[in-house]
Amino acid sequence: MKPTLHQGLTGSSSTVVGLALTAPEFATQFSHFADGPLALSTMGLVGFVEQACMELLAGHLEGDEFSVGVDVELTHTTPTPVGGSITANIEVIVVEPKTVLFAVTVNDEESVVSIGQHRRAILNRGRYDNKLAEKAERLRG
Repeated sequence: MKPTLHQGLTGSSSTVVGLALTAPEFATQFSHFADGPLALSTMGLVGFVEQACMELLAGHLEGDEFSVGVDVELTHTTPTPVGGSITANIEVIVVEPKTVLFAVTVNDEESVVSIGQHRRAILNRGRYDNKLAEKAERLRG
């Protein structure tokens, strides 16, 4: 991590809720989502928050570093229909040697959709890819 990554750093990210963020879009993998509403799903919300945190981190990582989500604690208290806009407001609240903790608030045009925290681990891409390949080989047996 670069020294520019520090507690108090803030950012925001917005998107329009499309079909890809709704529960029915996940039904090919998770059949019980097929009858879900055409609104922002919790899975879509989590992905959006992860993306917003990655955007904030982007300029603060060294060339061989990347991040992965390791902890998510979010509410999802109100629906946002397809076509509605959502905005994530992100703040870095803890920077540790290998992780970063973010405070998150997501709003739509009318209300607070989600509040919570998200932690990302900062990893070396080469080491991660090697460990992943080794595990894949072991699992293939």
